[in-house]
Amino acid sequence: MSTGLKLYFLSLGRITCDTNALVALMTRATSLDPHPVCKFEPFPVCAAYIETPGAKLLWGTGLRADCFTGGEPESTKINIPISRDDNESLEHQLSLCGVSPEEIDYVIMSHLHHDHAGRINLFKNAKIVVQRREMERARAETQINPMGTYLKADIDIDANWTLIDGDLDLLPGVKLLFVPGHADGQQCLQLELDNLGTALLTSDACYTSINWGPPMRPPGVLDDSRSYFSSLRRLHAIAEETNATVFFGHDMAQFDTLRKAPAFYD
Repeated sequence: MSTGLKLYFLSLGRITCDTNALVALMTRATSLDPHPVCKFEPFPVCAAYIETPGAKLLWGTGLRADCFTGGEPESTKINIPISRDDNESLEHQLSLCGVSPEEIDYVIMSHLHHDHAGRINLFKNAKIVVQRREMERARAETQINPMGTYLKADIDIDANWTLIDGDLDLLPGVKLLFVPGHADGQQCLQLELDNLGTALLTSDACYTSINWGPPMRPPGVLDDSRSYFSSLRRLHAIAEETNATVFFGHDMAQFDTLRKAPAFYD
């Protein structure tokens, strides 16, 4: 049965960091090479717009609009500097898809880390769909550190928060998968497209194809390694069963090859 879905990828800038943050021990010392050279490379900040016959969805929102002028901790400029072109604002990227923030019905949050949750307040008419565990974790952490991986300014906003527990069939051809590990309330998006078939948008449940494997490899930073690998094995099983196309969360090599808005997958 046709779902009529269209999937648009939105380019929202780049964060540059030590690649060991994306894949643990990408650079490691050995007796033969006791002083290896680390790599400081960019990875994409991105979102996705999904158009269905009955609703308009956004998958993630990217960084805060003021990320260059004080919206991020000072350490960001040193450890993970941000860059963004003029045409990589969320508003402009949505306009390439022929939609405005006011028209979005659902904003689905894979999790609430700063590079995904920075523009939630832009969507006044949308339901903001997030795992209950993720919201609870974000609120707890921002009470201790308001400018950590979770930014208090991203979370303490007036929004139509819609908290869910576990997997959810949101709409025909749109399923949310609860896959904790990277974050306590991490979720992925499974789409059924008429021509492409099944698409898995992993977000940070799997940063790159190197994490995907084989062999499966962890990122340098995660919340729970046991849950991470359990979730990644689950995603592998779904991908194998459905012959899915897997879109990774922060894989620059893959992202460079993808169709970007206004082009789309259907």
